Amino acid sequence: MLGRYLTYRLIRFLSAAALLWLGGCVAVGDLPVVKQLSAGEEARLGAAVAPRLLQLLGGPYHDRQLSVDLKRLVPRSGSQQLEPLVADRSEPALYVLPGQRLVLTRGLLARSRSGAELSALLQAAREGSSSGLTRSMAAAFQELETVPADPFDPTAADLRLATAFAERSCTDACLARVLSGQTGISPVPKSVARLAELQPGYDQLARAQQLEASGNGSQAITLMLQTAGETPDEPLLLGALGMAYLRAGQVQQARLHLQKSVKLQPDYYRTQMGLGYLYLQLKRDSEARAALSRSVALLPVTENLFLLGEAHEKTGDASGAANFYRRIVRHDGSSKLGREAQERLDRLERRR
Repeated sequence: MLGRYLTYRLIRFLSAAALLWLGGCVAVGDLPVVKQLSAGEEARLGAAVAPRLLQLLGGPYHDRQLSVDLKRLVPRSGSQQLEPLVADRSEPALYVLPGQRLVLTRGLLARSRSGAELSALLQAAREGSSSGLTRSMAAAFQELETVPADPFDPTAADLRLATAFAERSCTDACLARVLSGQTGISPVPKSVARLAELQPGYDQLARAQQLEASGNGSQAITLMLQTAGETPDEPLLLGALGMAYLRAGQVQQARLHLQKSVKLQPDYYRTQMGLGYLYLQLKRDSEARAALSRSVALLPVTENLFLLGEAHEKTGDASGAANFYRRIVRHDGSSKLGREAQERLDRLERRR
């Protein structure tokens, strides 16, 4: 029962992230901007938040030519150069971070109609102000600057800040305002046009996931297989297919697709977590521990901390396992995994 619950949590986790306005709205009950940052503080904050935000948004999308093309479109301002990063996410959105950093989603680029439109987005990002911090963000930034980082803390300051900047995204009506009046017909770079060609595959994946959610697992896998064949070497598609196979109990097929997904996108916590969970099912505990350690290093969450604790326990490290279980009890003790972690802690104590 716990295995099925974990598998469900792995694929559903973080599926409902909030998306608000560019550089604007703050959380309910929070106060207006209370701190402006220096240039050095902006650089440090942007460098800390960007990799965590990419994890929250689906992991980094790897395409060297796309990165080169976007940088060519960035309007320069003196010696500062905006750094555009791409998240592997189908929903169109734009995120402006301090320190001249910008995150665009793959879905936003796939819907870009012209080079002029892309340049307008990048110019808006340059002009968008995201350096002002609300009271809670300022407290998190102070912690980031003064408290040694704990890589296993799911409530660490950089994660709280990344979540706050995720809630400052530019989507839908905001994007329409930014692009209002853009009539240029210059073509988008080929690397961007390629994303538009891939988008139908992601739309088909969404339909397959709806099928699976309604109980039609075999039909969903068939559709995912077709999509992966028509849209090859896309890690999000391969990872989704691998997890669908894992939920269906087809372990070897799951392994094949999850391993390929991780090879293409090794720096995304969810695929590393899925691979680690798979290795636990195969009783390849040392490999599970390695994959789950990589997952936690990218983004510590209750699920991968619990699985890493299990991997430590199965490889004979009871002390390490207890450490991870205690963290879960402390941060998420009322959840099902929190209660299971407490039971495992009690069991380990009885063995001492």
